[in-house]
Amino acid sequence: MAQSQRRSATAGARAVRPAPAPQKPDDFGGLESARDLLKRLEELGRKGGTFSTKGDPKPYAFYGRIHLSASQRLQDELWKFGFSSMARNVLDHMTVHHDDQSMVKMTQRRLAEKFGCSQSKVSRSIGELSRHNFAWKESRGMYRLHPLYAYRWGSEKQRALVNKLGPKVLTAREIVIPNVRKAER
Repeated sequence: MAQSQRRSATAGARAVRPAPAPQKPDDFGGLESARDLLKRLEELGRKGGTFSTKGDPKPYAFYGRIHLSASQRLQDELWKFGFSSMARNVLDHMTVHHDDQSMVKMTQRRLAEKFGCSQSKVSRSIGELSRHNFAWKESRGMYRLHPLYAYRWGSEKQRALVNKLGPKVLTAREIVIPNVRKAER
């Protein structure tokens, strides 16, 4: 019988790994040179595709034991705030009509006309939203929607606005989800 050409792993022979090749000074993330990078970018331009120099977005934050974004958690537990139907209508209007600074230009009179109710009802609704820090008045006819509610967590607009407002404003206007206990029987 002919002997097998295979060596046994238990024979004590150790595999020798080759040393890694030294990195070239113009190595760009595995590409051989800057010229190779330019060729690949040109190919991307001809064939289409995407290319980004920005870091990966961080869309999630740990909120308790579950892995959700803050804006998703607020949406999911919005019922716990017990907003009136008019307050929900005003909040929905603000969510749709804010600009990139989460500012909403609206007057209570125009909202009352839109929803077919009294101006005082709209005023009370805005007060409800302000007490829970979902929105607050910046100036006459200008309201700011809280950036954690207005934008998805980690979006460019939200990060820019959070940095602009700063921690002092956001901690003073923190949205706290109320605890709701089950009704006792």
